[in-house]
Parts: sequence; C-alpha cells; structure tokens
Amino acid sequence: MPNRRNPFADIPPITDFESSQRVRPLIRQALGDALEIWRGCGDVACRRARGCRRGDGACFIAFMRTVSDEDRMVIHFALTNPNAGDADIEAFEREMARMEGGTGRFGV
Repeated sequence: MPNRRNPFADIPPITDFESSQRVRPLIRQALGDALEIWRGCGDVACRRARGCRRGDGACFIAFMRTVSDEDRMVIHFALTNPNAGDADIEAFEREMARMEGGTGRFGV
C-alpha cells in the first residue's frame, strides 16, 4: 500500500488575514479530498480527477448540508482531534450518547 501524502502539506503557513484568505481555497480542496467528497460531487472534473477541483467550497458546503447533526459532530471531532487516543474517543462516545438523550449541547 503506498504511503498517503499529507493533504495539508502544500498549504503555506497562515501569518495574517491576507494569507488566511489566500489559503482558504487550498484548505477547502484539501478537506474535500480528505473526506472524499468528490465521490458524490456533481462536478464531472472532480470525479474524473478523484479529488476536489473547486476552491469556492460549494462541494464541501453541499456535502455538509446533507449529513446529519451526529455525522457533522463526528467529522468535527475527527478534524479537530487527529491524534485522539482511546480516552478521547470514549469521551466523545459518551457525549454522543448524551446527545441522543437530548441533554447535550446541541440536543433539543
């Protein structure tokens, strides 16, 4: 199995507001590639290239609108805790169980 390249390795460091605006399309493309959003993308160029080719975030936004709140929280947890250990995952599962009971932060 080939080594997977870090999709965020080519993104320059963010030092100020202008640099953050310059890297936004690159981050959106990297997120689209990491989540493989291109598989369900309506843009033929994305599916053909097997990677996100749009920098405007339309594919990523459309994808996030289609997933449930629970899946959105799982994606958020995975992106914010890439090196989560067993204790972190257990804490996340407890929070998800609490959410299902309607007592969590976003519970109704």
